[in-house]
Order: sequence, then C-alpha cells, then structure tokens
Amino acid sequence: MDAAEVSRDDLFKACESLFGTDIDVSVEFLRYLKPAGVKAAYRKKALETHPDRAVLLEGQADFMETRFKEINLAYQLLQEFLSCPWKYSLDETGAIYKRRQSPVKPAARRKTHSPKTEPSYRGRMPSRRLLFGQYLYYAGHISLASMIKAIVWQRLQRPSVGSIAASWGWIEGADILDVLRSRRYGEKFGECALRRGYISKYQLLLLLDRQRTIQPQIGGYFIEQGMLDSLQLYRAIAEMKKHNKKFWSY
Repeated sequence: MDAAEVSRDDLFKACESLFGTDIDVSVEFLRYLKPAGVKAAYRKKALETHPDRAVLLEGQADFMETRFKEINLAYQLLQEFLSCPWKYSLDETGAIYKRRQSPVKPAARRKTHSPKTEPSYRGRMPSRRLLFGQYLYYAGHISLASMIKAIVWQRLQRPSVGSIAASWGWIEGADILDVLRSRRYGEKFGECALRRGYISKYQLLLLLDRQRTIQPQIGGYFIEQGMLDSLQLYRAIAEMKKHNKKFWSY
C-alpha cells in the first residue's frame, strides 16, 4: 500500500488489532511506537489466532482464520509505516502522512549536540484521579514515551476481555467475530459486546475486574527497566493515592 493511501484511521485500527481496544491509540502513540513492540504484539496475537488452534476450538475455524488474516494485515501495515518513518510527517488536517522532501544540508559545519533526552512533563498536575502510569508522567518521574512503553508492556501480558468471556462460556467464537466487526471507532471490546447484547453490565464489570486482577502491575515495568527502585515505587504509589483521595467520586 502506498504511503499516500494510508489514513490515520487505518493505522489506528491496525494498532487496535494488535494491542487491543483498551489502549488509547493517538498520534502520540504512533510517534512513540517501536518495531520491537509491534513485533512482540504480533507474535502474541498470531499465536492466539493461528488457524491450527481451530482444532482445539470446535466450530471456530472461520473465526480464527479471519482474525489471523486481520492480525497479519495490521502487522504488515505497521511494519511498512515504521520501516521508513523519515519519509513522512504528521498532517493534523487529514490523511495522516505526507511525503517529506529531503532536507538540504547547510554548507556550514554542523555543531555537535549532546544525545537527546526524552522531555518530562512540566505543567500542573491534573485535577482528577489518575492511573499510576499517568501519575508518574504528570509528576515528572517519567517521559511520555516511557509511559506509552509501559502501557504497551502491560497490555501485551494482559488477557483480553473476549478471551476471558470465552473461557467462562459467556461468549462464543462467532459472537467474538461479530463484536470485532461491529465496534465503533474507539469502542472497547467489552463496551461493544454489552451494546450488542452478548453480555450484561454486571458481567462486563466482572470481566474487567478479572482482567485487572491477573494483569501485571505497571510498576513492574519501571523496576525491570531500572527507572525506579522499590523505595521510589512505594513512595510514588503513596503520592498517587494522596492525590487521588482529593477526587473521590461518590
């Protein structure tokens, strides 16, 4: 596919196919997306949706094949986008990317610069409850890029709402396919399944609670990457709780 034909929605949908609909895909997300993260997400999804698994899932062969094709197309699109990002620039008005002209090098010798560091947030703390990754960013402990990487890391290890619902016998393969095809832009899987009548509001709450319970804690990413130690993590959690306590909703 030619880059000029790729729209912002095409790339957003490709990201949702690989990372799930509970990720807030945005232009900033695309800017910080890395090949390693896309590849890891693809491998996970490819294993989950490979047609060979249809042998273990009676009556779901068509569903698995369709999902596998969708995952592969999404991966190819994002690979093409990430393979040569210098050819594109973000266009706020429309179809996301326009081909960028090769810059003309100045005749004068360029000055050497120190390696770029990721900028930290320097504004006010938002007057609302925050998730832990958000709090770390707004408190200036991490950059926006680090927050996105942590969210992707957590998402890759989090079971999908659809897979949990299927394991509990609340939804079948054909129903999952219908939900995936019926999602509105930005709509999460569970929200669409509720709207389509496959699950109740109470069931959705149980599914989301189960998903939160078994997913890895996002703080583990920052310790794993050496960005925070255990004491710093403990203090940041205490600070976040103190902040969020100001905005309890009843």
